[in-house]
Amino acid sequence: MSFLTRSEAEAIRLAGHLHDQQLLLFITIEDHSELRWEGGGTIRTELVHLSGMTKALLYRTVELQARELLGDALVRTWAEAVTALDAESTAALMQGTRAV
Repeated sequence: MSFLTRSEAEAIRLAGHLHDQQLLLFITIEDHSELRWEGGGTIRTELVHLSGMTKALLYRTVELQARELLGDALVRTWAEAVTALDAESTAALMQGTRAV
């Protein structure tokens, strides 16, 4: 699951909350640049990309908590299906995230 925030502090705050609530594992953070085209030119916006893994059935819960915690500071949220994952990581994900 991925989140774009306006600052690293917001991303870390969200990561800590989701981790403490057992909603997100394998958390990573990276700088992210978004391009928009306006008036014949481009505008580059610096954002922070926070990502991690959760169970598919927890997506809505995670999304709602992220929006509640960060409000307008949460720029965008999305998820991509994981179709294969090594056995050790799968076990950690199943044991380390909240029961559905």
